[in-house]
Amino acid sequence: MIAVLSRFQNDAHVRVIDVEPDYTMDQVAAACAAPAVDRQVRHPAPGKPLRVRPTTRDDSAPALARAMTVREAGFKHYECIDVFVE
Repeated sequence: MIAVLSRFQNDAHVRVIDVEPDYTMDQVAAACAAPAVDRQVRHPAPGKPLRVRPTTRDDSAPALARAMTVREAGFKHYECIDVFVE
């Protein structure tokens, strides 16, 4: 397992989420949404897919491909990611 720091769109909390190296970005987004959506926040756009990008100062990083795996993305422990709707 790899622990990532997840910033979910419109949520004021940063959460530590465990993900497997073989998870796709869709699975990472779902894992990050599970403790937040309908508990702390609402899904930002129900029906639209959640996307994952590395956290940057200005939120300008491109979204990672939805089929890309954690291993392919090169995530390390405590990598900070954003989960959002484009």
